[in-house]
Amino acid sequence: MIYVAELSINHLGMLNIAKAMIKAAKASGADYVKIKIKKVNQYYSQKPKQWRGYDFISYRESLELKSDDIKEMVSYCKEIGIGWFSTVHDKTGLDFVKKLKPSFFKVASMDNKNLNLINETLSVCKKNKVPFIVSLGGQDKKETEEIIKIIKKYDVKCYLLHCVSIYPTPEGQSNINYIDYLIEKYQKGNFKIGYSGHEENYAASISAGFKDIHMIERHFTLDKNVKIHHIKSGILPNEFREMKETIAKVRKESIKPVKSSSAGENLFLKKKIYK
Repeated sequence: MIYVAELSINHLGMLNIAKAMIKAAKASGADYVKIKIKKVNQYYSQKPKQWRGYDFISYRESLELKSDDIKEMVSYCKEIGIGWFSTVHDKTGLDFVKKLKPSFFKVASMDNKNLNLINETLSVCKKNKVPFIVSLGGQDKKETEEIIKIIKKYDVKCYLLHCVSIYPTPEGQSNINYIDYLIEKYQKGNFKIGYSGHEENYAASISAGFKDIHMIERHFTLDKNVKIHHIKSGILPNEFREMKETIAKVRKESIKPVKSSSAGENLFLKKKIYK
């Protein structure tokens, strides 16, 4: 199982916080941290918004890391021994991040209908011989099948992440059992199934971890009281560690069932040390 701590915008656009998050993610058992690179003005240009009375574009730009910051983050990841990759939201971000040689390239749920971006990202994945990750939030079965057909043309390894694009996802709405369909339908050859969770806390992530998935990605934060959007989707370092440890224990119980009493059980009964 691969565990990913998504930094999202929870670093507040500050390199020192981002590095503290990376250090905490490493200590919490994450295998990778994920960043996101977005040209905010271009990305949101058609939908000017406000958030809590502030101009959304200005607010959102303030949470974006600078290019030199990202390069330093990458060096820091190498220094402390944790992997990294990035979500790319446009070709500009893709062209920048590919020069830094990430372990994966990802397209997020909000962009999974952008087939041009998917094709461009897959082309880079094939050229650099690294896997592709895509979150399936907001996709129906027909749309997912369309993405699968595109991925197959590039013959690259791929992680399909089940995702519900509600931030935070209310209890009981993570649709975890849909993972069973994705596993049965697609988990073969180059394709592996995973889960990108946005629920508060991590109960749904535990449920997903009980299934035969290969990646869990969770928003990660050092403080849930920061006044930014989506912050309630993040889990703290101790919660991330507890999630991973609990899933490891649960997965030990998911082995094939024994149809008769086990040797250990027979020995226990023979000794008659039970009450």
